[in-house]
Amino acid sequence: MNCDRLAPFYEFLERISFGRSLERCRGAFLEHAKASQRAILCGGGDGRFLTRLLSANPSIEVDFVDLSPKMLELAETRLSSFDRKARKRVRFFVADIRDFQPRHEGYDLIATHFFLDCFSEPELAAVVRRIASWATPNAQWLVSEFRYAQEPYRRIWTRAVISSLYAAFRFTTGLQVRHLPDYSAVLARSGFALRFEDISLYGLLYSAIWVAAPSHVRRTLA
Repeated sequence: MNCDRLAPFYEFLERISFGRSLERCRGAFLEHAKASQRAILCGGGDGRFLTRLLSANPSIEVDFVDLSPKMLELAETRLSSFDRKARKRVRFFVADIRDFQPRHEGYDLIATHFFLDCFSEPELAAVVRRIASWATPNAQWLVSEFRYAQEPYRRIWTRAVISSLYAAFRFTTGLQVRHLPDYSAVLARSGFALRFEDISLYGLLYSAIWVAAPSHVRRTLA
């Protein structure tokens, strides 16, 4: 999904639709990233989470990967307010995560914010396996996503909201996915275990930390 058409308006549209709820969702477990050394941001978007991560962790090195050149430009512009030393800790890549090739041994922090919902379940299984192969033992995976609420009356509302979002993105970006994949099950099958989670906005938003089990992490890059 290429968000070039949406990029200039993305933050504004997000704020009028959800206020700061999505921003809080992305940062829900940011404090757990303070000791991480090397991160990959998959579908990093306009760079809001990137700047928060750099502020929270003064030594982390980040690979920022996004399919949209316009989004990447926004992220680079946000980063320009940081000093040169901080800017040198970030490498930007315009790439599909399915084609991206890491240039080092592995990441101890993976972040996917409103990214896993862009894939069908078969596609997501392959994407998560690929990303998981880049993880170091005990790596942390920060996840922010939409979800279908469990309570029947809330489930109707969350389904309506998510269906509307998919319709909007189908019109503006060509995204063909129509239903949320079961990303929690995919992460678990890829050797990650849930550590913490937070559910907000009446069951619509999900934030979590998943941790890699060392025995499941492949030592070679896919």
